[in-house]
Amino acid sequence: MLDCFKGKRARWAGAISFAGLLPLCALLAACHAHPAGMKALAFPRGETWLNVARPLNRKMLRGRVVLLDFFTPGCINCIQMIPVLRRLEQHFHPDFLVVSIDSPKFTASASLADLRTFLVDFHVHEPVLDDTRLSLWNRYGIEAWPTFILINPGGRLVRAFVGETSYGRLAAAIGTVIRKARRSGTLHPGPLPLQPLKRPGGLLFAPDKVAVRGQWIAIADSGDHEVLLANRKGQVLQVIGSGKPGWKNGPAHEAQFDDPEGLALGRQFLYVADAGNNTIRRVSLHSFGVTTLAGTGHRAYDVTGRGPARTVPLNSPWALDKQGRILWIAMSGEHQIWRLNLATGEIEAWAGTGAEGMADGSRREATFAQPSGLASTPRILYDADPESSSIRMISIRTGQVKTLVGQGLFHWGFRNGQLSRAELQHAQGLALDGRMLYVADTFNNAIRAINLADGRVSTLARGGPLDLPGGLALLNRTTLLIADTGANRILALNLKTDQLGPFPLIAQP
Repeated sequence: MLDCFKGKRARWAGAISFAGLLPLCALLAACHAHPAGMKALAFPRGETWLNVARPLNRKMLRGRVVLLDFFTPGCINCIQMIPVLRRLEQHFHPDFLVVSIDSPKFTASASLADLRTFLVDFHVHEPVLDDTRLSLWNRYGIEAWPTFILINPGGRLVRAFVGETSYGRLAAAIGTVIRKARRSGTLHPGPLPLQPLKRPGGLLFAPDKVAVRGQWIAIADSGDHEVLLANRKGQVLQVIGSGKPGWKNGPAHEAQFDDPEGLALGRQFLYVADAGNNTIRRVSLHSFGVTTLAGTGHRAYDVTGRGPARTVPLNSPWALDKQGRILWIAMSGEHQIWRLNLATGEIEAWAGTGAEGMADGSRREATFAQPSGLASTPRILYDADPESSSIRMISIRTGQVKTLVGQGLFHWGFRNGQLSRAELQHAQGLALDGRMLYVADTFNNAIRAINLADGRVSTLARGGPLDLPGGLALLNRTTLLIADTGANRILALNLKTDQLGPFPLIAQP
């Protein structure tokens, strides 16, 4: 699956094609190998490199097989390729190296600080070029995130892969190039100035979602692969998970998650969207034991998924919302909304065709763009679609989908006022209180409010301490909790005074 296909290449000034009518990456993908064995392009000068002590150049990379990874932060398809690339590097070390090229889609994606946060949060350790001017993207004629270009030890282009690509397909191509290079004597990898960014200290690491019900505050400590349960005073009463990525059920201290994201609290259970494991987990609020409620542990693209929840593969579940016996799931990797019936244990793809877009209408014909935040009433389900910077609403009774805010996949900004003119940038979190819908406007570093009664958008907080806010939850009628992902903390916003400050968490002794 492609995250976004750039059909209108004119958006990127100076885009060129070395293959005449076809972009180079399309030619390589179609023909599997460039007939002339074109040399890889030089890296642009003056741009910032991360995860290395000094900038890389083509000479440093000679003698090893290289895969250029063109990505943009926040893209679910790019995120889903991170463990695949990590596995390839481990398998083919030291003959193979991934070099990632940040080719920003959103304005915020070009921010060096936000890029650093993304790399640390998702444990990306390979060299990364922050190509803010899209120099390589344009010169290679690339049109989709992610795109991969394979380069042999002699520095010549071999093949391109457009969109998400399986481990097996990439490994086969890389293995072929390595074997050929070994026979020809061109494989001689030398030392590289690798210097991965370090994880920040503190109790939380990239908390992405937060939920509140009764006495409990639940926090998805995504970067630490844990879920924290605190009381309303901020005292952490229980840590769920060993802190090591994995998929394991059992007691709280033994259980394992992999990038837990969405949360939903019920009376007896906490439900967790375990995004990296492509599962829905359930935590007992009495014993704190963990079980798997839905998913097989393997990611699969199946837009017609339906059946007993443990038998149906999921695709990056990112947000949850519980309404009665129904657990709503933002299935980010499918660009769909799914529904899990907690009474029957049946799960189904409920809204969205699976295509990425922003089409309204019937739930079976509508399209979504990486749904990542949910809030609901018994009659209406609200969804935050970050890739179209939009907020959608779905009638649970009729299944009709309507866009509240947003104009399309390549339209974003910052504007208040009427719904039809308001603008967001990669919004990821929602919280609902009566006629007020609160929005974590992530890439604008802002908290916005949609007044559902008068149809207007306003700003409650922007900038300052906010650093990529991801999830929201109401602590009470006057306090909004914010998972401030980039700053590794929880913030509290007073909805009466607009005062914003840290919500202190007290760790267990």
